[in-house]
Amino acid sequence: MNYTVDLKPRAIKDLKHLQKQDASRIADALERLQSDLTGDVKKLTNFTPEYRLRVGQFRVLFEIENETQIISLSRCSSARGIPVEGEIKMVTLHPSILERDGKKAFAVLPYEEFLKIEEELDDLEDIKDLRTAKAEEVTASTVSLASVRNELKI
Repeated sequence: MNYTVDLKPRAIKDLKHLQKQDASRIADALERLQSDLTGDVKKLTNFTPEYRLRVGQFRVLFEIENETQIISLSRCSSARGIPVEGEIKMVTLHPSILERDGKKAFAVLPYEEFLKIEEELDDLEDIKDLRTAKAEEVTASTVSLASVRNELKI
């Protein structure tokens, strides 16, 4: 399935603040995204069409308008963590409880569980950022990826 990528004003502003090389890499990834959502794409929730595309150290937040097959890009910023494969699920924890002076003081988790929690917190922050950007620009018009590339010379 082919998609059209359009950018909201906030996403264009985000790209303008990046180094040209990074903005160009993201634009290249967005062009590839137009063909069957190619790339390191993750659906952020099971209930809404909200997604994240990782491009190196950057994350691109977007939604898909199913009726028109338009990818509406809302944010583009630096990623906080290392991507880990897998879908959003509840994490079952297996902590070891350490005591100090006879009282519970620390919970130690297996490293894989820690990574899963970190990933889910990143996903939640991405959802929050995407929804904030969408709310701020609910009536803003979009600009095509080709126009943005021409404007930014990337």
